[in-house]
Amino acid sequence: MVDKLTVLFVVIEVTLILAIGIISICMRNFLEPFHRGFFKNDQSLMHPYHSSTIPSTLMYLVGFLVPVAAMWVIETLHFKHHVEQRSGDKVPLKIILVHSLWNWFKVVGIFILGAGITHLLTNIPKYSIGRLRPHFFDVCDPDWSKVNDTKGYITADICLGIDQDLIREARLSFPSGHSSMSLYCATVFMIYLNKRFKWNQIKIARPLLQVLAFGMAFYTCLSRISDYKHHWSDVLAGAILGLITGFFIMHRMSEVVFIKSESQRISRSTSLPSNFLDYHSSRLATIEATSF
Repeated sequence: MVDKLTVLFVVIEVTLILAIGIISICMRNFLEPFHRGFFKNDQSLMHPYHSSTIPSTLMYLVGFLVPVAAMWVIETLHFKHHVEQRSGDKVPLKIILVHSLWNWFKVVGIFILGAGITHLLTNIPKYSIGRLRPHFFDVCDPDWSKVNDTKGYITADICLGIDQDLIREARLSFPSGHSSMSLYCATVFMIYLNKRFKWNQIKIARPLLQVLAFGMAFYTCLSRISDYKHHWSDVLAGAILGLITGFFIMHRMSEVVFIKSESQRISRSTSLPSNFLDYHSSRLATIEATSF
């Protein structure tokens, strides 16, 4: 059912995911962000600290669980329809589940790999630039008595704030991680639906799901501004990063990694479906379809 080349690609993919995850964890726990200075009269840093409207836990749960669950359902139905249409006979449930699970694993693997890349690309400028969040003064609580020239550029550590974790986080404003990750998840999910999900009886279902996914990501971006977690430019940069990574993962990496191995496997077994984005059997439809 699975050839050695396909297994090799899976091993490489899992290794990359683990490597990116380890690098990201090390950055978050051991790397100190660049300590950027500030001016006392910088009004962009004087906003109050608020808890997040969309906490990180909620964003990751919705951003990952919803697409992953939807992909499992769609892959199962797609495989069932594709194989039964070819053979003209009913396919045993066990075969449907096994083959659809394999396709689902590949889709989710690329999805998670892209999320790791997005997270890593977001953290690199966060730690190297060290832009201060709009609520920096509130969590830092600067001791102005330690500064001789309060009108100049202040680089000294004059924070009296007790929570050092909040002060450290207040130096990680650019770009917005919520924006990059939410737009990445939404972009991948929308493109996946456009490539894979068809419901002829209710044609509005697909665009409705796509608008819903984008709307949730867009609201997450806006909440980062209203919560004074980021400057608007941080959110814009994060959103652009998420969009670019999402398009790259779905239109480039998936094709490079899987099409060759899938076409070889299909040539040996016509009972299996085409590759998970169905590039071969729907190439004409993909070209004619309207892209986002």
